[in-house]
Amino acid sequence: MRLSANILNSAEQRTNPIGEREILLRSLAIPAIEHLAVTRDQFDTIDLSNNHLARLENLPKLERLSCLYLGGNGINFVDGKNLKKNCPSLKTVILSGNGVKGWNVIGDLGLGCSKLEFLSLVGNPVTRRQHYRLFTIHKIPTLKVLDFQKVKQSERERAQRLAVSAAGAAMEADARLEARAAAVASSAVSDDTAFASSTHVNGENGTNTFEPGEGKSAEESFATQFTVDEKAKIRDMVANAESAEEIDRIESLVKRGIFPGSSETANVSIPPPPPPPPLPEETTQGIDGKRSAEGGEDGTDSKRQRAG
Repeated sequence: MRLSANILNSAEQRTNPIGEREILLRSLAIPAIEHLAVTRDQFDTIDLSNNHLARLENLPKLERLSCLYLGGNGINFVDGKNLKKNCPSLKTVILSGNGVKGWNVIGDLGLGCSKLEFLSLVGNPVTRRQHYRLFTIHKIPTLKVLDFQKVKQSERERAQRLAVSAAGAAMEADARLEARAAAVASSAVSDDTAFASSTHVNGENGTNTFEPGEGKSAEESFATQFTVDEKAKIRDMVANAESAEEIDRIESLVKRGIFPGSSETANVSIPPPPPPPPLPEETTQGIDGKRSAEGGEDGTDSKRQRAG
């Protein structure tokens, strides 16, 4: 189930036991983070536990956000630059039971969360790697609690010694290699998605046969009808949208192959929903006949009353 603006607007919101405003988006089979700008940065905590997320990315400007619950997903990628730019106040990240296995992900968390104090990676493959705890403490020096265990001063000192050792240098080299591999894999996934989408809208000879209004979905049109710069601008428009209606308008234009920021959009409106189907002819005639019969009876009664 996509994380749509309607789902966000109807999700449970509460003040949690420690007095923070929280929105609950648990167990909705959400495959990707999107449209969170609809929340208008009104929450301290966002709970996205037990969904189908594979990547921690695409977060809009959420300067109030201090806690992310992401346990029970399949996350194996973290966009550190996105977190650093848009979520500067993050102090707690729960990633228990995900798919994190590379040192590069821990480095991205350290890059993106300069105030991170509480981190859980329990149940991730990376926790089985040698020196995991010391490496994590070194890469995220602000940590106070890691995997529900307090970070001790002696651990910080050991982490510093590891960082300047040959073992630490080897781990850093592994982290760089894993980061490159993750970037290549991410690019390959994007290319495959774009190619699969293009087969639905391109002719057999490879020429583009798309016409505005003929796209099967906004995703297909987005993948095939816009330049890289236009795609980046569309993502920003969606991330900064202030209402569900604005997001719907952007998606409608994209589906029709129209760039939302172009001059053409001034005269383009979202078509209204279709009218309800007309009643069957027999039903209409039956209703009219009944009304005529009732009118006839009423007229006869009136005549009798005047004659009396």
